[in-house]
Amino acid sequence: MLYQQVEKRENESCGGVVTATGSCKFCGQAATRKALEEWGREDIDELATETCECLDARIYAHKKGQKERTNDRIDLLFGKDNKIVTVPDAAVELLHKAVYPICEGFIKSIAIDIGNGVKGKMTVTSKGNAKVERIKTNTSTYEA
Repeated sequence: MLYQQVEKRENESCGGVVTATGSCKFCGQAATRKALEEWGREDIDELATETCECLDARIYAHKKGQKERTNDRIDLLFGKDNKIVTVPDAAVELLHKAVYPICEGFIKSIAIDIGNGVKGKMTVTSKGNAKVERIKTNTSTYEA
């Protein structure tokens, strides 16, 4: 979310934060917010939309945040920095592409079998949150 970028820059105390006026995409309400000085009109309007109190903007901001968090969880569980399993880039990309239909409610779940006992699964919980799972099965069989 854009407001988090502004807060982070402010906390770092390295400057680059200005006051700017943008408008909500949904209701047109003008809002003055702190923004990064390198942002253009689109980014400032997006920030105004994310922080607007109208119903459509609140729903939009909730879904946008949910998509960002879900993509972060995919990177955490399946991305290059994960140290537990090796996952092909194509599988990670497929999971990222499934975030939009999951978060928008077009599909309820998706599961992919990556191989070597590793599966990826995304579902929508009963509360409407997206859930990302990495399932690694370890089976041992011995014959005597």
